[in-house]
Amino acid sequence: MAAIGFALLLIAGSLSLSGCKAHADAEQSYDTPSGLPVPRWAALRAKEVNARNGPSTDNAVLWTYKQPGLPVQIISETRDWRLICDPSGGVAWVSRTLLTNRKQVLTPAGQKVQIRADPNETSVVKAVVQPRALVGLDKCDKAWCRVSIDGVTGWLPQARLWGAQDGQVCQRPDLLTGLGPPPAS
Repeated sequence: MAAIGFALLLIAGSLSLSGCKAHADAEQSYDTPSGLPVPRWAALRAKEVNARNGPSTDNAVLWTYKQPGLPVQIISETRDWRLICDPSGGVAWVSRTLLTNRKQVLTPAGQKVQIRADPNETSVVKAVVQPRALVGLDKCDKAWCRVSIDGVTGWLPQARLWGAQDGQVCQRPDLLTGLGPPPAS
C-alpha cells in the first residue's frame, strides 16, 4: 500500500512539474561556470577589449577590439573568462567583466537595410540603416526582429542581423590550429 501511495505521489509531482515547464525553463541552470547556456550572445562593454590567446592576463594579446556594443557569441567559458567569436570569425578569450548581456546586433556589411514599421517586406520604411551599424535588439519573432537605433524603432529580417541567430554560429577552434582571426581569403 505504501508503494502505491509513493507511486501516486511521484505521478502527482511529475504532473505538477509538467504544468510549470515555462517556469522551469526560466530557472534552468546549465553545467557551465556561469550557469548560463553556451553558446549565447553578449556584447563588448568597454571601449577597448583585449582579445587573448588564453584565459588569463598572462596570455598574449592577439588584438584589441575598439567598438563597444559589438555583438559576440560566447562559445566556451571559465569562471572569469569567455571564449568569444566575433562577426569577422575571429576567436579569442576576453575577461567576463568586459562583456554585457545587453542585446545588440550588427547589420550586414556592404549593404544598407530598411527598418520597417511592421514585420513584413511591404510595410512602410521608417529608416535606412548604414552597413555594419550596431542596432539595439528588443525581440525576434517569426523571422523578424524588433530593433531600435537613434530613436527609431521598427523591424528588420532576423536573417540579415549578426547576433540574432537562435543557435550556434561559431565553432570552438581545434586545439591544434589555435585561436585568432579568420584565415585571409
